[in-house]
Amino acid sequence: MSATVVAPPNGVNVTPTKKNQKVVLPGQTPEGEYILGVLVKRSYDIAPGERCIRALIDQRLHAGDVNYDGPMNSAVKYESDFVPYKTATDVVFNGLAYTPEGQMTEMLIASLIVGEYRKDILVIGDRMCRHRSLRNPIFTDPEQFSSMEIRYERAYGGVDIWSDTEIACGYARNHLGKGFVILKAKNVIDNLPLPNIEDPDDILTPERLCPGNFEDWENQPMPQGLGWVAKFWQPRASLAGVMPADRAVEQQLRNIYTSAIPPEQRERYDLTRLPDMNFDFFNGASQGLVLPFLTCDEWIHLLNLSYENEVSFQLPDEKPVIGLDIGKGVMEPSVVLHTVMIRMEERQVDLVWRGAVPYPGPDWLPEMKKMEVSVL
Repeated sequence: MSATVVAPPNGVNVTPTKKNQKVVLPGQTPEGEYILGVLVKRSYDIAPGERCIRALIDQRLHAGDVNYDGPMNSAVKYESDFVPYKTATDVVFNGLAYTPEGQMTEMLIASLIVGEYRKDILVIGDRMCRHRSLRNPIFTDPEQFSSMEIRYERAYGGVDIWSDTEIACGYARNHLGKGFVILKAKNVIDNLPLPNIEDPDDILTPERLCPGNFEDWENQPMPQGLGWVAKFWQPRASLAGVMPADRAVEQQLRNIYTSAIPPEQRERYDLTRLPDMNFDFFNGASQGLVLPFLTCDEWIHLLNLSYENEVSFQLPDEKPVIGLDIGKGVMEPSVVLHTVMIRMEERQVDLVWRGAVPYPGPDWLPEMKKMEVSVL
């Protein structure tokens, strides 16, 4: 058994050991119960055809989002692990699509299968759009490739800076991608790069390339990928709101602010209301990869997502036993799996587990004299 003493919060302490990376975070449940979430991260080596094997060193817990090349201008490589309560398991894949035996091809289907759940993506070589007067545009033939990184920069999306000369129109579901334009004009769509990653059942076509009005952006394809979806992209961003136990404080502040609202704006102010937090917001995996809590009995199958083209492995059959003592004796909460992070190019998987115990709430934290965490 390993044990770590975490100082009473004024902040959060992460254990410096290389095994059982762990942290304690105050949070809430969807019912508004105050909890202390204990997160434990363990890393495993992928063993094709077998269960994963515990790695020598566990990857550190990420206190904030880590982007590939920098915030806002690149996709999220690792989302923050500092989430005290999720309602499902995020399955995330960072890596490349590979063609069978390294042969050049114009397109392929890559698949991530977790137990009974399957996510397919269509991977297409580089191509462009060509404008045609009074007709729908055409797409050039895809260039051939033997491997391609799976990132949201290659999915449908982007920012249209040409259709409206006064304001750039960003695709709310993915501002980093390719192919999003509004108007069917030569300067807008000629030589426009098209997405490399699509939904095989909902591809972008010349007929649906240009919606004509920005208000119709929701009719366009959903961006496809296997990585993390940014918190400020739709529809994830629409799930954010006031945490359940904070609603009373929000109402008090709202009543105070009312006196500062100009009379002519009072009616509109009274009609607005911040939404309740939908806890689905805290799951950031790609569409189709937010799954009911996994048990670690599951097999994971990768098709065209490794240089062998087909790799299968089973999640490890160990679940950490978490103990937390905040001065009332050791509590051992039930443990659920927050995240399965597949780093295929490193041939490793990171698992983040969570155990949550109730506590009196933020006002009580200064009174806490002891916090001891144990992980077996």
